[in-house]
Amino acid sequence: MTAPAALPDLGAYRRFIVAFSGGKDSLAALLHLLSLGVPAHSIELHHHDVDGHGPTFMEWPCTPAYVRAIADHFGVALYVSWREGGFARELARDDAPTAPVLFETPTGVGRAGGNGPAGTRGLFPQTSPDLRARWCSPALKIGDLAAAIRNQPRFLDGRTLVITGERAEESPSRARYATARAASHIYPRACGRSLAPGP
Repeated sequence: MTAPAALPDLGAYRRFIVAFSGGKDSLAALLHLLSLGVPAHSIELHHHDVDGHGPTFMEWPCTPAYVRAIADHFGVALYVSWREGGFARELARDDAPTAPVLFETPTGVGRAGGNGPAGTRGLFPQTSPDLRARWCSPALKIGDLAAAIRNQPRFLDGRTLVITGERAEESPSRARYATARAASHIYPRACGRSLAPGP
């Protein structure tokens, strides 16, 4: 049996970002932070709308309202990001760059990317632990949160802890994730140190 990983010094962080899908893992992460005494005003839920504010393609239609209700109930800030055209546009991408990411900020909506090299996707994400083959996570979730953080100067003021919820029981590769680890390479400019799954 492995000893539980030590928690980071929560007092060292100005804000806590929970990558919030609305599922049980991210909800458990939010509830755990609150149970540890992290004040609600220091927590931000960041939800990524995988359908890109367009017609329902991959997301449950009730998810946006549910996520907002959770944020309202616990008195935490909610910020939504989306890739222009969402999952459907990225899946159908043909000789075009990956679309830009749009993200809510405290003062409006920011925009990042969309000017990369032209490419063609045309394949549904593969079931694989390799994120190069399973493109939906980096193209529609992880990369979008990183873009939202990197493109807001407010994240340069104080340390930010990024929390994601992954169940070790979900897959053999997730069972090997470190419970907590420094991931300054993911958001080097914005966060300093954050929590992220280990390799």
